[in-house]
Amino acid sequence: MSTTVARSALCLAVGAALGLGAVAQTAAAESAATPYFTWNNALVYFVITDRFANGAPGNDGAYGRPDHDGRGNTTATFHGGDIKGLTDHLDYLKSLGASAVWISAPYEQSHGWTGGGPSGLYAHYPYHGYYALDFTAMDAAMGTVEQFRTFVNEAHKRGIRVIMDVVMNHSGYATLKDMCDFGYGQTKDNWDPCKDWVPKPPLNYHQKPIDESKSEAWDGWWGKDWLIFGGYGEICGAGVGLNECIAFLPDFKNSNAHEPVVSLPQFLLKKWQKPQPDYDIPAALPYRQGRHSVAEFQAGWLSSWVEEFGVDGFRCDTAKHVTKQTWKLLKEYSQAALQRWREKNKDQDPAASWTEDFFMVGEHWAFQNDPDDNSGYASKGGFDAMIDFSFNADGKGLAPCFYPRENTWDSYARMYGTGGAKPALNALSYISSHDTSLCRPKDLDQALTGLILLPGMVELFYGDETARKNDGGGIKDREQGTRSDMNFPVDIDSQSVWAAHTDSYGGKFSVNTTVEHVQKLGQFRTRNPAVGAGTQIRHGEHTVCRLYKDPVSGYENKVVIYTGEENSISVQDCFVNGDVLQDGYTGTKVTVENGMVNLPGHGKVVLLETYRPH
Repeated sequence: MSTTVARSALCLAVGAALGLGAVAQTAAAESAATPYFTWNNALVYFVITDRFANGAPGNDGAYGRPDHDGRGNTTATFHGGDIKGLTDHLDYLKSLGASAVWISAPYEQSHGWTGGGPSGLYAHYPYHGYYALDFTAMDAAMGTVEQFRTFVNEAHKRGIRVIMDVVMNHSGYATLKDMCDFGYGQTKDNWDPCKDWVPKPPLNYHQKPIDESKSEAWDGWWGKDWLIFGGYGEICGAGVGLNECIAFLPDFKNSNAHEPVVSLPQFLLKKWQKPQPDYDIPAALPYRQGRHSVAEFQAGWLSSWVEEFGVDGFRCDTAKHVTKQTWKLLKEYSQAALQRWREKNKDQDPAASWTEDFFMVGEHWAFQNDPDDNSGYASKGGFDAMIDFSFNADGKGLAPCFYPRENTWDSYARMYGTGGAKPALNALSYISSHDTSLCRPKDLDQALTGLILLPGMVELFYGDETARKNDGGGIKDREQGTRSDMNFPVDIDSQSVWAAHTDSYGGKFSVNTTVEHVQKLGQFRTRNPAVGAGTQIRHGEHTVCRLYKDPVSGYENKVVIYTGEENSISVQDCFVNGDVLQDGYTGTKVTVENGMVNLPGHGKVVLLETYRPH
């Protein structure tokens, strides 16, 4: 394919899907097979795949990565979690009420390490997915193409959308292992990059023997047209803005979405000479040729995961360090790719009949709430939501978190309780994260109640429900400790039983009381879009009514949430006399009389919804 034809075909494919708005689901969509869904009510479960579950031990040690570094630390090595392990636990996610799963980037990462932590005490490998090497291939530690296809399909069968973490801002660091594998770069004192290097006192892992000063030896890597990097004669340090290196990570030159046109990097062309069908993404192969802008190549590579697998959305790292024009390009490519996947996969994947647009949520450090989109992230960048740092914004002191209280629901309802309309820019709120700290207050159940019933979108970080501990990475590194290995409840083998009737009230929950609490709250939320997206009417200190109506289909949903201790609960404004309801927390069936229901001996919270036989 000629350069001109390749570039034109790329533009035409994207243009075919531009201007397609979201199509609301019909009222008939609320069935066991296809429950009603809106992103504005999403409960997102965030997983660092490597730290979750090891389903395929045969892929451990991919690319020669060790399970411990040269000093014996496992702080930032790969621990064995993979896509197969995540697939094996999809029923667990469904039992928690998760309507979407956000996974760390599964594409191929740097093979080697960089210095870890401020003091360089350990070798830091890219187990988290933020050091990209090849966007067009699966990282072998994560699994194969077919394992990823199975994962997405199985998630879709459970009504779970898949959000993939992506990075357009930076590549991975230069590492000795990649220099050895692909034959580029220069070292200090003629060090052989294929030899092991372990720092000896007083050296640390930051003093790795790589010479990043300007040299033609670096031309075989990404190249000066692609990166801001010392090897290309540019300053690459601790930048904070556009066109600067964040934490010394080489910065992609993608600020202009369409110019200049560049050639493909030499190391990738060399790598791609040896096809790897188990790991190469088939839909990405057309983007391994031609000349485009850096942003166009990246958008093509990333959207190929949508076209190949039906990925439903992206979580976009370091959003403020990439232009909104470039993010908008990614959204356009991905929307077009999703439409092509749906056409191709009719009768093969239940998600092929879903109608919502491709979803994007961005990370802008310390960003909080902007429901009117004054930032332009929606109108100019194509984002549907931004991560809300309101409850846990500390990335240095790793201080104890705040969490949503009942009075917080009022302010968030005013911003995001649109009752069926779409907020200009939604928020994805969390209380724990991989970059800040794990929220583990004395009353964790109360904190999770405040979060899961919060208006807007909400996120559970893996292990929030099991009080997963910060293990310090084994060396008192609190940031790495936020990514400790998952601690599943002791009765995890019952996950398929828990997941069997989440569309009503199955009555089967974990023996772990906090997991049980989250299961009840999460399932109630996912059954009822009014929880996250409904307009709110307050009935007193402890009672709220939330109402949702789809303006296109006419689909309606309503709930009452009560956090007090009285037995008699007002349900006016939501329900009328004679309505048969159920408490989504205990399963108790009640009938409305005189605008009230009576629930003696109820649980920690009352979750009233229309009765669903089960």
